[in-house]
Amino acid sequence: MKTTPLLSLLLSLLLLLLPGCTPEQRGRAFAGQSLTLNYDDFGPESMAAPFLGPRGAHTIVVAHYGFNDITPSGPQDVRYVNVLQSMNFLRDEVHRLPRTAANEPLRQRLRTTYARLYPLQLQRYKNALNSAFVIPSPGMSRQLMVPVVPPPEIR
Repeated sequence: MKTTPLLSLLLSLLLLLLPGCTPEQRGRAFAGQSLTLNYDDFGPESMAAPFLGPRGAHTIVVAHYGFNDITPSGPQDVRYVNVLQSMNFLRDEVHRLPRTAANEPLRQRLRTTYARLYPLQLQRYKNALNSAFVIPSPGMSRQLMVPVVPPPEIR
């Protein structure tokens, strides 16, 4: 395969620049959609702490498509969580809660957070189905290659 000098120059510049970035910087440089949430959207601290870490004075949770980064980051305590992992956490917590009248407001709050995250994951799923990056072999559905999208609501 022949490459033009301009293309090879651009590729070599890209290869020189990317190793200088840390994985966090690379993830934020090519970030997709994100959603800013409150710590309380994941339930009380006793419920959310295993997933988000201990609550800070002004904790903000950002759901995005990268890796989880729950290390407190200065005065503006921002925790980065993966969208799909957040949805799985919320679904598991709703299923673990006893079905009592006292727990219904908490269950509803977790469902609302899940419903806010769902469009982000659905858009990512649709983008993966519509992308031409990978051409499946003839007769193979692209839906077989893409992970299943979670259900639109928690029951």
